Amino acid sequence: MTTMTPDIASPEFDPRDAVLHAALSLLEARASHMATIDDWVALARAVARCQGMQTVGYLTDDDLDQVVEDEMDWDTERDGPLPEAEPD
Repeated sequence: MTTMTPDIASPEFDPRDAVLHAALSLLEARASHMATIDDWVALARAVARCQGMQTVGYLTDDDLDQVVEDEMDWDTERDGPLPEAEPD
C-alpha cells in the first residue's frame, strides 16, 4: 500500500486528509521496520498545518539537518527556517 502526499497548496486541501495520509505512511513504514525522513516531514507538516504551526516545531535538530542534507523540498514561509549550513 502506497499513499500519496496531498498537495497542501491546493485550495481543496483538508488538513485531516493530510494527517490521515501521513499516519498511513508512518504505519506502513513501521510495518516494514523502516520510517524515512520523508515520512516524518509529511507527518510534521500535516500536524503543523492542522494546528496553525510551522513544520520545524515538530522536527528534531537531527531531522532538520537531514532535510538540509537531502535537499528536500522546503517552503521556509510554510515550514519555517532551516538551520544554516555550516561551511566545510
